Amino acid sequence: MHEFSIAEALLDQVVRYAPRGPRVSGVDIRVGALRGLDPEAMQMSWQAVTIGTPLDGVVLSVDQLPWTITCSDCGRVWASPVPFVSCECGNETPAPVGGDELEIVSLTVEEEETV
Repeated sequence: MHEFSIAEALLDQVVRYAPRGPRVSGVDIRVGALRGLDPEAMQMSWQAVTIGTPLDGVVLSVDQLPWTITCSDCGRVWASPVPFVSCECGNETPAPVGGDELEIVSLTVEEEETV
């Protein structure tokens, strides 16, 4: 399960770049289809690596990008959650293209109240 090593690396980056002081309450990431990341396994891995850290209980939101499918027969291009599908024109082998990006999109932090 490569999600665990990804969660560990993500934790390192969040700890490194999170602002000091305010508590981080959420982490939003965007993941390309080529990564083959299972969102449920990623959630479990995130929970496991954050236990006992300042990020324990922080909500991880995963935006998994779809595959882009291109048909060489008719030129149709569409998004799909799975890479191997047939085209409406009958072509059974359209080309799937997916990115391998893994980006931290945002951190949600709780601001301290001033009196």
